[in-house]
Amino acid sequence: MMRWLSLFVIVLAGSTFTVLEGAPAPEKTKVLPTPPDDTERNVLTCSLCEEFVTDIYQLLRNESVTDEQIIDYVVNLCIRLDIFANPDQVCGGTALILLPTLKYIDSSNAVTLGNVCGMLIQDQNCGLSNPEQLEWTININVDTKPPVNQLSPPPEGSPTVKVLHLADIHWDPEYLAGSNAMCGDPLCCRATSGEVVNATDAAGYWGDYRTCDLPWYLVENAVAQMAALHTDVSYIIWTGDLTPHDVWSTEKAENLVIIDRLMTLIQQYFPSVPVYPTLGNHESHPVNSFAPPEITDVELNTAWLYDEADRQWARWLPADASSTIRYGGYYTTLVQPGLRIISMNMNYCYTLNYWTYFKSQDPASSLLWLNQILEEAELNGEKVHILSHIPPGNSDCWTVFSREFAKIINRFESTVAAQFYGHTHKDEYKVFYDMVDVTRPINVAFIAPSLTTYSKLNPGYRTYTIDGQRPGSTWAVLDFNTYIMNLTDANLKGAEVEPVWTELYQAKQEYGLTDLSPQSMDALFQRMLTDNALFQLYFKNYYKNADEVVAEGCTDRCRSNLLCHIVTTDIGDQTKCDQIRHKIFSHPEF
Repeated sequence: MMRWLSLFVIVLAGSTFTVLEGAPAPEKTKVLPTPPDDTERNVLTCSLCEEFVTDIYQLLRNESVTDEQIIDYVVNLCIRLDIFANPDQVCGGTALILLPTLKYIDSSNAVTLGNVCGMLIQDQNCGLSNPEQLEWTININVDTKPPVNQLSPPPEGSPTVKVLHLADIHWDPEYLAGSNAMCGDPLCCRATSGEVVNATDAAGYWGDYRTCDLPWYLVENAVAQMAALHTDVSYIIWTGDLTPHDVWSTEKAENLVIIDRLMTLIQQYFPSVPVYPTLGNHESHPVNSFAPPEITDVELNTAWLYDEADRQWARWLPADASSTIRYGGYYTTLVQPGLRIISMNMNYCYTLNYWTYFKSQDPASSLLWLNQILEEAELNGEKVHILSHIPPGNSDCWTVFSREFAKIINRFESTVAAQFYGHTHKDEYKVFYDMVDVTRPINVAFIAPSLTTYSKLNPGYRTYTIDGQRPGSTWAVLDFNTYIMNLTDANLKGAEVEPVWTELYQAKQEYGLTDLSPQSMDALFQRMLTDNALFQLYFKNYYKNADEVVAEGCTDRCRSNLLCHIVTTDIGDQTKCDQIRHKIFSHPEF
């Protein structure tokens, strides 16, 4: 359903793409490979997208058409598609919020109409009318890359560091137990979600598997349990998405309240533990909207959010991180001697960020900055952990950005010890490969599960055991543990019984790994290609052992998609995915 909302959003985003009056329709000159199939994504066909983008473009360029008429058009479109129970509220509200941003982008003449849907959908059904306009590259000095040495495991008894990873909390201040969880809108379980027709439609006390976010008391219970279970945490990484999925009714003031209350909650339960945050796509208003720094209009830019992030994160970060946070929402800091964290703002690659269509060429110079910081870290003999919200290579991260990011990881594979992301709400990982010897794994991105149940998920989080402070430390992830709360069990026991948080699995033990090096994580992927029982175990953990999804199982298409996610670090390069599909569909016995 959220993809339908995204379709509607891009309908509005059609206003941002300009063609010359009277010019012929642009000829498609480039075709991108097919990304992993996604059931929700498949409804967003290229022809439908192009039709809607063109309609909105024409409406916005017609001076006699009012904002109210554009909003009416969008609402009627949603009614015709029958995609929401309350199109006036959802579609009309989103249109009202987005129009100022989209009208500004349209007036800039910065984007080509024929590129829009190709950027959004990123598959072979949608070409780019002017791909050269979207091309750019980061100048990386590959000649100075040091020789790559095989890392040795730390000696027995070496010090380790415990790290807590929080991802995608999505607290909903309006969550109401017993309200309608089947409302037909992108977010339910609220007093405004309509009448509960069947008893089974009522939202559970501790949360709900359907399109609902979390009540405050579940968030607080989760954080309290984390503090009680993990008294040895050295620091916390927090990869964003704090606010709920009510994208049609967001407000800056409400987002700021949610950010402040959650930051205060973490500080309350972990008063002496450093926290290293990053921004999720939902923190902004309008949702997903992250303008480049050159946008100075206070009604349109993202300065209000970056200023608030700087103020909130100052609880844990040094003062010298402030300037880059306020400029582009990213920063770097030394965690311990020898270990540096780089917090990226990957919302700049997000294809549902309307400003990505305005400027896709390294917005806020974040990749140029990353390259420079890694050069300095290499010279200083530091290892680096990169954290952000959106994983590169995701189907909603622009391919050119992902490609350039992967080049940087290739160059600094001996410096970047690990990467950490959220956004997908699933428990998963990605493997980066050498760009010359494409079979050689060089890096691992660890993607943590969401705390929110949205949707069909148990609440979850992760802890990592990391090689600690010692001479020659790799600062590599040695193991990780995923913890969940069984929502079905918690709701059956009711409000009077505190939920139980348990360890779902420990990575090395669960998957029979000697370590979590790129080589071992690639070997796990290779084993899952031919061992369906092992893959089904991964599938269970991917969905945090959510009852309904696990019971449904994973088909061959589902399996090929999930395996494809692991090895895709640039959605524009589907070579490995094609090999996976051939392997699975040519040998169904696997």
